[in-house]
Amino acid sequence: MSILKSKDIKRLTTTRKDEIFKKFWNQNDRFASLLNTVLFEGKDMIRPEELSDSNDGENAETPGEMNTVVKKIGHEAEFVLTGIEDPRDMPLQLLYQDSLGYLKECQEILKGRGENKDDMDDVLEALHEEDRLKPIINLVLYYGKEPWNGATSLKELFPHVPEKIREVFPDYRINLIQARDAEHYHFDNKDLQDTFTLAELAYKDEVDKVYAYLKDNKVGSDVAAMAGVFADHDSLIESGLEMDKDAAGCGAKCHQ
Repeated sequence: MSILKSKDIKRLTTTRKDEIFKKFWNQNDRFASLLNTVLFEGKDMIRPEELSDSNDGENAETPGEMNTVVKKIGHEAEFVLTGIEDPRDMPLQLLYQDSLGYLKECQEILKGRGENKDDMDDVLEALHEEDRLKPIINLVLYYGKEPWNGATSLKELFPHVPEKIREVFPDYRINLIQARDAEHYHFDNKDLQDTFTLAELAYKDEVDKVYAYLKDNKVGSDVAAMAGVFADHDSLIESGLEMDKDAAGCGAKCHQ
């Protein structure tokens, strides 16, 4: 099995990488560990059994360069994990995505009463005072080749506006995690720790250390593939997929 050495592997399509991303993060234990580490300073605020899949499916209206979205419901909130490779104008893109998300929530409430509304004005007018929305909490997982150089808040997109004006318009911040910053995160979930550690090694092109880590840490196939997506190493992705095929095709005998 080749890892990071083959230069002839055809570059994987974005669709293939998106499938790997969604399969990996759809597991509640991984999703909860990410939320707790990044949003709640490592505190055990969100438990895997408290999360459920969002019922709106994939976000077909995801704008711009936002590659992949995984959504989970828990604690009366919707947590949205967005994987991206391009940081351009991200606060604006998320603001637009959240607006669509809140509109969809309102429409679902109305559908429950047998009302179908599409226009925003009609939707807002039909809501009742006792209707309750779930807050949408975004987490942006950036795995571009270069360190993040985009804005992390709406105000950063308006450096030309006088400070006194910037002080009085509402800001919109994003919760950002960079795949290449593994040393800054300590996950209680082994799969996450393995994924970020492998990705960091692959970013640095430390091939021998990647080999050694895969051998010594009993890394799962989807973990290796996800680390490859993070680091944009097609050969590491393929190695993870091959590991999966080996396990399915011939079981433990293939790994003796």
